[in-house]
Amino acid sequence: MTVDSLDRDFRATCRAVLGTEIGGMEEFAEWLSYGNEPMTHTKSQVSGREMYSSPPYYAPGGKWMAFEEVDFNKRFAPLSINDMKDIDSVARATQERLFYAGNIYFGNSGFIELSSNINDSFYVYRTCGNGNSKYLAYSTIGRRDTSVYGCNGAEESSHCIKCVRAFKSSRCFELWMGQNCTECYYSSGLTGCTNCFFCFNAKNLKNAIGNVELPPERYKAIKEKLLAEIAEMLRKKKSAPTLLQIAQKCKPHKISLAGAAVPVVPAACSKEAVEKAFLHTSQLLFGKPLEGGIDRYAAWLSKQTRIPQARESAADDSTLYISPYANYQNLPKDRLLSAAQAAKHGASAKMTAADAESLTIANAHEKIGALAYFNIEMMEGRNLNLCECQIVSDSSNCYRASFLRASKNCGYCFWMDGCADSFGCYGPFDTFSAIHTHYCNTQSRTFEIDCCGHCYDSYFLHNCENVRESMFCFGVKNRKNCVGNAELDAATYAKVKSALCEQMWSEISKKKSLKWDIYNIGSGKA
Repeated sequence: MTVDSLDRDFRATCRAVLGTEIGGMEEFAEWLSYGNEPMTHTKSQVSGREMYSSPPYYAPGGKWMAFEEVDFNKRFAPLSINDMKDIDSVARATQERLFYAGNIYFGNSGFIELSSNINDSFYVYRTCGNGNSKYLAYSTIGRRDTSVYGCNGAEESSHCIKCVRAFKSSRCFELWMGQNCTECYYSSGLTGCTNCFFCFNAKNLKNAIGNVELPPERYKAIKEKLLAEIAEMLRKKKSAPTLLQIAQKCKPHKISLAGAAVPVVPAACSKEAVEKAFLHTSQLLFGKPLEGGIDRYAAWLSKQTRIPQARESAADDSTLYISPYANYQNLPKDRLLSAAQAAKHGASAKMTAADAESLTIANAHEKIGALAYFNIEMMEGRNLNLCECQIVSDSSNCYRASFLRASKNCGYCFWMDGCADSFGCYGPFDTFSAIHTHYCNTQSRTFEIDCCGHCYDSYFLHNCENVRESMFCFGVKNRKNCVGNAELDAATYAKVKSALCEQMWSEISKKKSLKWDIYNIGSGKA
């Protein structure tokens, strides 16, 4: 039923985006999946059922079961005091209890297949890391989407196919880094644009080919020709080239922004707020702060997230930062610009009338060489004091982080939505005072947890919901004062928690790392 409903919606989406149907959704599985974030694909050791999970970091040797097979009400006997004396002992004693889960979804959700880390969504297939959406397939990372296929990083978008970081956009195809756009194709760096093909780094364009606005009828004729070429290619080959693949074929082209008042050096930023937040968060979690500065813990905080990487600007060799996800790291290194540089270049670079008339998908790489430069520093809304950050909206006081929305006081993080005072995290929504909290929704004061919802004051959780004051729990709901899936009296739990947190703090302080994490604890091998 899920696939049939999605197939009907996919056909309708193709009519809206391409003007015609191209075939059934599953015929295009390989193409739709290409370039998206990696997912863990495994099978349940309980039933052999095929499963997916979002994070690609799970250590080999862990046991797996499907979300539907988890008995959240199962009770276990408490561990002995000796089994809870340190993390190594807990890991040994709980191995029969710790099953990683695939195909996880939370909240008010339904009609979800071969997908994981989904919350409050309906009709989802082969998709990971999304929430508050409907009709999604072969996509990764997003929120509040409708009818999105083969996309990575789409947010608040609808009827989009093969788009990357499309924000509040609709009826688009191969739109990269587009915001508030409608019916845009093979374009990048657009804001508030409608009906554009092969346009780059521009605002408020309408009926444009190669950054040149055309009379509506002339644009319509070229658009229909190009859409027919795309549709025919898809029907025959079951794929179409990505914008990245087209740009990689462009011949080298040197640009100059000499004389332009372009601020290529970012404004000075301060780490003070981030450092204070890191001390405060570690104090909340371990009872003692992790001192010496956040950068002393950089390798540990970064190991399961995506930290921006330094690149050189094509305009003047100044330093830029690029987020290593969704193939951004594979953009041509000689075609990267800051946001300010891209805006200046996009205002002047235009395709000739002759090139616009003769443009095809097959020869596009020959026509767009002077245009195809990529803004890799998207900043949307009101932002303040961002240090080495990239792809940000309405955020402040963040450091070495990317893909941030409405977040503050975060460091060494990736894909944060509505978060604060969090560090080394990958993909949490509405999360506060957390370290190493991944693919979770609505957490506070958590350490080393993933694939959870509404958990608080807890450590080493996987696939848990509404769990408080607990440690080393997999697949439990509505519990408190648990260790290894077993409930303890409040006094005993408090004593065990204090000892284990002291051990964690001591090891991290001395070694700037902790050998155990949520991705290896289930295998029993650090």
